[in-house]
Amino acid sequence: MRQHKSSSRRGIALTASVQVDAQRLERMWSLSAAEREAAARRGEFSLGEMCQWAARRPDEVEILPGGDDWFMAPYMPEYAE
Repeated sequence: MRQHKSSSRRGIALTASVQVDAQRLERMWSLSAAEREAAARRGEFSLGEMCQWAARRPDEVEILPGGDDWFMAPYMPEYAE
């Protein structure tokens, strides 16, 4: 039996994607730094889009003690709780 995907599951799929959507990227750049961070933490951008953010504006992206961008933590075993 096929299970229904929840909205959080779709959010996980988006944030794990390296795809970059031009419209979302344009929206991301139109936001202030605080708005951009809040939207990223809500899962509104793909991993690819967040990597573009970190490359273009590295001063806006929190760096974890291990030297990684905060949005990489869910994909790295050393940050697992």
